[in-house]
Amino acid sequence: MKNKITPKVLIVDDLKDNRLIIKMTLKKSGEYIFLEASNGKEGVDIAKKELPHIILMDAMMPVMDGFEAIKILRKDENTKKIPILMVSGLDRKDDKVKALESGISDFISKPFDKTELIIRVNSLLSLYLEFLYKEEKLIELNTELDMHKHNLELKVEEEIGRRKEKEKMLYQQSRLASMGEMMDAVAHQWKQPLTAISAQTVNLKMRSSLGLEIDEKFVDEFCDSLSNQVKHMTSTLNEFRSFFRPSKNQADFNVKEMIDKVLLLVKDEFLKNSIKIVVNQKDDFKLFGIENEFKHLIINIINNSKDAFVENGVKDRKIDISLYEDDEYKYVEVIDNAGGIPSHILPDIFKANITSKEEGKGTGIGLYMSSQIAQKHNGTLTAQNVDGGAKFIFRCKKI
Repeated sequence: MKNKITPKVLIVDDLKDNRLIIKMTLKKSGEYIFLEASNGKEGVDIAKKELPHIILMDAMMPVMDGFEAIKILRKDENTKKIPILMVSGLDRKDDKVKALESGISDFISKPFDKTELIIRVNSLLSLYLEFLYKEEKLIELNTELDMHKHNLELKVEEEIGRRKEKEKMLYQQSRLASMGEMMDAVAHQWKQPLTAISAQTVNLKMRSSLGLEIDEKFVDEFCDSLSNQVKHMTSTLNEFRSFFRPSKNQADFNVKEMIDKVLLLVKDEFLKNSIKIVVNQKDDFKLFGIENEFKHLIINIINNSKDAFVENGVKDRKIDISLYEDDEYKYVEVIDNAGGIPSHILPDIFKANITSKEEGKGTGIGLYMSSQIAQKHNGTLTAQNVDGGAKFIFRCKKI
């Protein structure tokens, strides 16, 4: 027997002598723990309490017969699988059929052959103990599996936490990179008005030193010119501050107006690099999300185009930004003619640390973060090469 279990045998028979004969017979084949009951009801009570490994059940007994007792045992979750050997003087065919239908495991007629009884009892016991052993192992395996599952869940949570921290760090790096580029843009935006202001003050000083007339008209023109230059600088500064102002509040924002704000920031930088940006607005629509975050998506894409123009030595430089819709989706499409994305990195272009730029000139963070921003705005960002350049498409489903 598995794990040296001493089998518990419950003998249910209204005659004490019958119970004694069965015990004496089985003792010859091994060691058992015997339990006894004189009727079906008593047998059911003992079986539910002691959970024997086999039950030898008589058919005809007072108080409750064997058939009724078996039905009760087979309905109970704890006893329904215990093997039951009916040991009865009933020998009619229909009685045996009734016994089998009631749920017994085997049948032996009285008077029984002692060797046959030993063989049948031990056969049923062996099968049941094997079943209990496997069930116990299964429980152990399930417990171990639950433990591994719990450990795996903890590891997954830890990994998610690490990834979130990494993403937060990458996003911060992307913001810092964008901030450096935007500060360059602001410097270029301010260079022209500062030059104009300087020229105006030099002109004023020269007129004064030469004794030239400074009339009311000249003063008005001088003040208007200075005022316009200051307004331009203030507008640029306000947009710069707005661009980097952290915000967690999501709201609807107009995509065309958002792009115009981005182009205001980068206008001089792109003029300096002879890059023409054309916005084609077929449809006017809004997106739901954080406007300043989406500005980073546009900035990252067009700055990549700018770098590609310079690196590839393209002369006729153009970026087309198109806004349109169809029945299901809203689209923001950016196409350049900067030479396209190298085919070997195109499948991985939105992964972190993937860049097409020369070593030391790119981090590979920008497009990765752009992809993350697209997902946060319930959309996707894809890239493909077109004739002479690259196409980036942001697409989000209409709600």
